[in-house]
Parts: sequence; C-alpha cells; structure tokens
Amino acid sequence: MHTADAFTGAHDPVVDRFLPPRGAAGPWGPGIPLCMHSPPTRWRLHHLLPPGHPSRAVSLPATTRSVSAARRFCDLMLAEWGLQELADDAALLLSELVTNAIVHVPEAAGIELVLTRSQGHLIAQVTDAGGHLPRCGRAGPDSEGGRGMWLVEQIAARWGHHASGNGKTVWFTLRLP
Repeated sequence: MHTADAFTGAHDPVVDRFLPPRGAAGPWGPGIPLCMHSPPTRWRLHHLLPPGHPSRAVSLPATTRSVSAARRFCDLMLAEWGLQELADDAALLLSELVTNAIVHVPEAAGIELVLTRSQGHLIAQVTDAGGHLPRCGRAGPDSEGGRGMWLVEQIAARWGHHASGNGKTVWFTLRLP
C-alpha cells in the first residue's frame, strides 16, 4: 500500500497535497511518518505574541464533543477576522490537538484553546493537564489513529509545546494569506 493510501484512505485533497508522489519512498521507508521540527528548542512561541494582537480563548470539557466545539470556535473566529481561507487547515489541526488532549490525558478536567491573530501568523494553542509531550506516531495502513501530529507537522508553518502551569500547551501557526 502506498503512503497516500495509508494516510488518506479516500485520498482527501487537503492531505494529499502534502504527500510525496506515488511510488516515492520516504527516507525511512513507506508508511513511517516523521516529525522534523524540534518543538522545544527550534522556535519560541513568545516571540510571536507581542501585546495588542487579537486573541480569543475558550475552555472546553475534556470530552469528545469538544472536538466539534473547537472546530466551531475556530470557524467563528476566523470568519470574524476575515481569515476564512485558513479555516479548513486550522480546524483540522485544532481538531487533532484537542483529540490528543482528550485521548492522551484521560484525567484532564478540561482543555483551553487560544487563537491569536499576530503579525503574519494565526497562532492556535491547546492547553491540557498532561505532561506527555506530543510526537508523531507510527500508524499502520489500517490504523484509525496515530497521524495527528504528522498532519500538524505537514500543514503548520511551525509547531511546538511548552510547560504551562500544571500541564502543557501544544501550539501551531499558520501563515496569514
């Protein structure tokens, strides 16, 4: 099975545009995603957050219903800021981070999302009570999960994580159109 089949099933056009051409082998073999960024050291989020930029936050319970609520929040904010062009990518990546917070931090009472429009970037942050750092998983061709951080790696301009109070914040940026 080609990597595209493993990652898209029905060849989702949003995902397909980031995949290698059919027949191309990755450096570690087919079907093995690798996150290339080094989130803790390569990029610092605070450099992107000078004061005065529009920012909105919402707290959500750590339930599966929060994934769709996060997408709606994202769509609403991007429409308000005139950034509908980023809506599909932002909602997809935010869904992945919220899902990770719910699945990998079962003891979490809630999740906080923050969207910020900074100069040149949309910044999305998801904070949870977990201490485990995000990583790309190794998903088999029939796996239902394990591709979320790979998608973040492929679509986001940058991403990373940092300690935050009693947990962690995972963030990504998308370049403004």
